[in-house]
Amino acid sequence: MNLIALVTHLTPDFNIITFEVMDSHLHTVGEGPSLAAQNWFGQLRKRLFRFYQSTGRVRDLKDFRPNIIPIDNLSFLRNSIAYVNRNGYLVRPDCTPYSYPWGANRFYFNPDARLRQDGTFGDLSYDEKRRLFRSGTVEYPDSHILVDGHVSPASYCDLSLGEGLFRDARHYNSLVSRSVEGFQDIAKLLGDQYFCTDDEMFTIVRQISKDKYRASRPALLPPDHKKEMARIMYHDYHASVHQIRRMLRVAENDIRFLLGLPGAI
Repeated sequence: MNLIALVTHLTPDFNIITFEVMDSHLHTVGEGPSLAAQNWFGQLRKRLFRFYQSTGRVRDLKDFRPNIIPIDNLSFLRNSIAYVNRNGYLVRPDCTPYSYPWGANRFYFNPDARLRQDGTFGDLSYDEKRRLFRSGTVEYPDSHILVDGHVSPASYCDLSLGEGLFRDARHYNSLVSRSVEGFQDIAKLLGDQYFCTDDEMFTIVRQISKDKYRASRPALLPPDHKKEMARIMYHDYHASVHQIRRMLRVAENDIRFLLGLPGAI
């Protein structure tokens, strides 16, 4: 994350609204010309390559490329911020959108998190500054806050702009918690697979059951309808076998056989 702080400082034409770092990629919502976004990513890629070189680790970064998607309306922008800010916790069951540590997500509508600090960049010695950024570059704002060994995203992300796009904290939280269809559209644009939580999946399944089969309880659907529902859940909503088993009350072996998955007997 410190590289993101440094690169954001070095490319002032690109304003970071939020971001999250994942194991193999990162998601960023920013404001600025497309060329500035490309320059920001180019700087990040170059410095990341140098970092791996300095540690003796070989990494092939040829596929680490930006997929820049223009955002042309307020609804899409809100959903994009919410999508990024909840992305990490979907793959980390021990986290919430307010606790995943590798991004700006935990600072949104969370004034207590913004107040936390372990000092400022200006408190560090010259060598400590170099180690922080893994770089000879130490020209960086002394006032920026340090938290848990990193420059706090609250110091270099435009949280006020991001929060101001929502009506209030409740509106933001409702999107982070519930906007499943909007997130699916964004995931398709990014080439991601969107995975629903159990609550989201149950809401979807119950609604499909009511609309398509006029049944309020998916577990009571007849066998043929359960088979059709299982295919919809798996192919359209990336449901896991365990989610299908729990919500439709179907044996796991039958689900694997129906979907052509390994492990069927």
